[in-house]
Amino acid sequence: PAWEESRDGFQQLLISLFKVSPPSALIVHEPHQLVAILQFVASQRIRVPEDLSLVCLDFDYSFRWCKPAIAHISWDVRKVAGCVEQWANDVSRGIDDRKQVGIQAKFAEGGTIGKC
Repeated sequence: PAWEESRDGFQQLLISLFKVSPPSALIVHEPHQLVAILQFVASQRIRVPEDLSLVCLDFDYSFRWCKPAIAHISWDVRKVAGCVEQWANDVSRGIDDRKQVGIQAKFAEGGTIGKC
C-alpha cells in the first residue's frame, strides 16, 4: 500500500492494515520497520507468531538479541553493491545493461513464523 514515509505515516498504515481484517503475516523490508511493527502489535495485544507471522527481508545484528529470533533473509550486501556499481558504470558508458544477476541468499527461519 501507498503510505507517507514517516513515523506517523507508518503508524497510520499499520492502523489501517489491522483495522478491518488483520493480516496473518507481514514481510517487512527494513529492520527499523519491523521494530515499529513489533511495538505496534504489542500495544494491540497481537502475538507474534501466534497471531501474526513476521519476516524481514534484511538482517540486523539486533535480531541476535531477540527471543524468539526474527525470521529474516540475509545476503552479502557487498555483492549487491558490486552489481549495482557495475550496472551504473555500464549505463554511464551508454551500455544497455539489462542482465539479471543472481545473489545467493539464506533464509533464517527464526521464531516469528506461526504454524500454517
